[in-house]
Amino acid sequence: MFKAEKHVLTSQDGTKITAYDHGGSGETIVFVHYLGGIAQAWEPVIKYFTDKYRVLTYDLRGHGQSGQPDKGYTFEDTANDLESVINHYRLDKVHLVGSSYGCMVGLYYAAMRRVRVISLVNIDGAMINDTGEDGLYEESLEEHLAKFEGQFDPDYESVDAFKQYYRDNWEPWNEERANYVNHFEPRVKENGTVGGITTEKTIKNIISEIYYVDFLTWYEKTECPVLFLPAEKENHLEKSMRFIEKASKGLPYSKTVLIPNTTHLMMYDHGKELALAIRKFYAELPVSQKSSR
Repeated sequence: MFKAEKHVLTSQDGTKITAYDHGGSGETIVFVHYLGGIAQAWEPVIKYFTDKYRVLTYDLRGHGQSGQPDKGYTFEDTANDLESVINHYRLDKVHLVGSSYGCMVGLYYAAMRRVRVISLVNIDGAMINDTGEDGLYEESLEEHLAKFEGQFDPDYESVDAFKQYYRDNWEPWNEERANYVNHFEPRVKENGTVGGITTEKTIKNIISEIYYVDFLTWYEKTECPVLFLPAEKENHLEKSMRFIEKASKGLPYSKTVLIPNTTHLMMYDHGKELALAIRKFYAELPVSQKSSR
């Protein structure tokens, strides 16, 4: 069960952001979830950190119990949200751990708010561009969005139908995934059906912000140590590894760890291995890097 002290705060543009304090002491880690997820996604790994670190999570704007404005999904907006969370807890600087889209949010913050970040951990995100040389896609943004028309926010007849879909299709089904789905509260739509919390409009806004970004330009501005955790079983692994090699060249300190048999959202079936890799990275950070932050 997701147990944490809930805090509701306001970002720079007035958007409500819901954050969660999981306790612990020492340096603070802020975990940033993936597109379409909620803070509870981190439950499988939190228990491995609170003995030595303070742990915070939060729902990104457009997700979970945070606000979902019609606009305001630039990476500068997400940086302001993250900064609002850090400021709310009166912290000078933090470790950032992201998954997928959360890696992009964390990377932008690390690049643009350098003095606030001790280290950055990217879990299969911000390690390949959508477009450009060696990117994932060659089509235009409009063509890309058209490919997924009707798939971003499908209708389900009931909450039970919504949850049953994930039980039947989210593989490999296990206790971690079951716990996430059982406690996920879908939204009721105007037509009486239910769906995910994040609307199609919000998802399109976010994808539009991501599509033409060159993440290498953000790594060039990043001064903190970075841990790359690509997923071994994703079909673009070779491209990701080439990208990581390029990104690492300009970083003061970086490490890449490939955990065997991992998929994109590896916290659900490799939570312990993931946590151990991150803790090992923290333990090995050069003193010069930690003291300089």
